[in-house]
Amino acid sequence: MIAPAQHSAVLLTLSPTGLAVARSLGAHGVRVYGVDSTRTEVGHFSRWVTRDPRIARLPPTTELLEGLLVLGAEQPQRPVLYVAGDPYLDFVCAHHQALRERFILPESLRPESASLLMNKRTFYERCQAIGIEIPATFFPDSEADARRAAQALRYPAIVKPTHGHLFRRQLGGEKLVEVGSAHELLAWWQRFLDWGGDTVLQEALPGPESNIFVAALYADRQGEVRSLFTARKTRQYPPVYGSGSYMEACWAPEIAELSTRLVRGLGYRGICGTEYKWDTRDEAWKLIELNPRPTLWFALPPAAGVDVVWDAHCDLVGAPNPPCIGRQDDRARWQLPMRDLLAGLHFWRRGELSALGFLRTVIDPRRKRYADLALNDPGTALGAGLDVVAKYFTHVRGRAPE
Repeated sequence: MIAPAQHSAVLLTLSPTGLAVARSLGAHGVRVYGVDSTRTEVGHFSRWVTRDPRIARLPPTTELLEGLLVLGAEQPQRPVLYVAGDPYLDFVCAHHQALRERFILPESLRPESASLLMNKRTFYERCQAIGIEIPATFFPDSEADARRAAQALRYPAIVKPTHGHLFRRQLGGEKLVEVGSAHELLAWWQRFLDWGGDTVLQEALPGPESNIFVAALYADRQGEVRSLFTARKTRQYPPVYGSGSYMEACWAPEIAELSTRLVRGLGYRGICGTEYKWDTRDEAWKLIELNPRPTLWFALPPAAGVDVVWDAHCDLVGAPNPPCIGRQDDRARWQLPMRDLLAGLHFWRRGELSALGFLRTVIDPRRKRYADLALNDPGTALGAGLDVVAKYFTHVRGRAPE
């Protein structure tokens, strides 16, 4: 039998999410070819990422497709293709048939599967159809629909585009907009309509970040969950609706069960991350989202002894590991330092976090992984610094870096 590490990997997107994938596979001896058109993404600077100049910095275009097909044909064993960012997810779905001839692709990268999950309207509608509890949600097709939703929703509420990643620039890097009244909700609904986008109108769930739990899991081609990990969010940035900045491994049987039921109900096959929040008003866990790919905090599961990405890799190449469910080490922690500093400052200004309390999480003696920095991967320190500067000019200053 061919060892799993003999199948190389091609990784599309080299953000901290992609870096977590590269480090997981690289630690097991897998050669990882990285692709990302953003030159300052931290994964470009990692020792675990191989740079092939024919594809390394290409955007998701026909040129990239041609380069990938050539690279795939050169490998002695079919490589596995991983996607860690939404723009490249669209690209793989568009060229799925050509890519599957040269690469091993999880079933989640099939166009019919990814399109269901990337469109928030179709995703939430499917969740409702299979009995998954979500916040009160409306999908207006007209101004009359939007007005009825505005009257029915509890506030604060949120307005988000059905294809969120397509409007990140207009929203300054944010995923959605919080509104405090029906008038404000209708104004934002109209603005998205003017931008050419459909929207989802949804109630916001009250309560702190610590009410949010997540799961990382892998479901095989038969739909069986073979690797599963759960964690609690402690902080996120931007606050309330951002991505995790400090996470704690925490085995939560309810979240594990809900996540398993979700992927089975959707017929999902592959790696994903789920997110739930406890609604104190209704006393129920409600689904926030499912990411049909690895997500930002995927460096945490291996630190807790559940290497979801490696388990997926081994199964995809035909050498599955034993199932790993409910065997995690809850001492593990994860942090994205610069983002968490901003989150800490926010909660400190609100009087919800002391400087000493934040410092304790920075120097936490328990098992700790950082999203970008690692002693055995020193190049990422430079990459992380450059990326902070680049994102400042892109999102804060509203222009591309010089």
